[in-house]
Amino acid sequence: MTPVYLYAYLIFYCVLHSVLADRKLIGRVYDLWWYRFFYVVQSVILLIPFSFMYVGIEHKPFFNPSFFWQIILGIIWFSGLLFGIYASKSYNNGAFLGISQIKARIKGKKQPDMSKTLKTTGALAIVRHPYYTTGLILIWARPMNRTDFAITLILTAYFILGYINEERKLIEEFGQDYVEYRRKVPALIPKIRLRNEK
Repeated sequence: MTPVYLYAYLIFYCVLHSVLADRKLIGRVYDLWWYRFFYVVQSVILLIPFSFMYVGIEHKPFFNPSFFWQIILGIIWFSGLLFGIYASKSYNNGAFLGISQIKARIKGKKQPDMSKTLKTTGALAIVRHPYYTTGLILIWARPMNRTDFAITLILTAYFILGYINEERKLIEEFGQDYVEYRRKVPALIPKIRLRNEK
């Protein structure tokens, strides 16, 4: 039996996750000191029912490669994980998780220093959206059952739509600087540069 309810819940989760991350849709609440931490916490909590539903269904084989190819996939998966860890150094993770905002509030400050500067170094010099790149590697570079494959397709669509929406927000925020950056750096797949390429 196809676990339609599982896919429906995942789609609901992705839509809600996107809506709550959009400043235009959320309005003033988006910039309040507690909102980012709330966003992270509810994102984690809403994954718990999905995990229970996933464990509770029967899984039929879909993609079960030979041991050699499992090793290759494992290397790719682990490389993607390392790239994600490397990419985390390009971001203000305290602010990303909402912890910096809470600490600032406790100290009596309105907001932590969140200077709007376009970062183009580190992982951001390789791809414009390294977290999405990492996510795509982690969900595709693995053996899958049929349910996993459907979930992977849903998450791939979510990542692509998320990156498109993120592009819109970054262009609004940084204008021509981001347009120029976008011209030089690929979105998700690193460009292989030849030595004699200018």
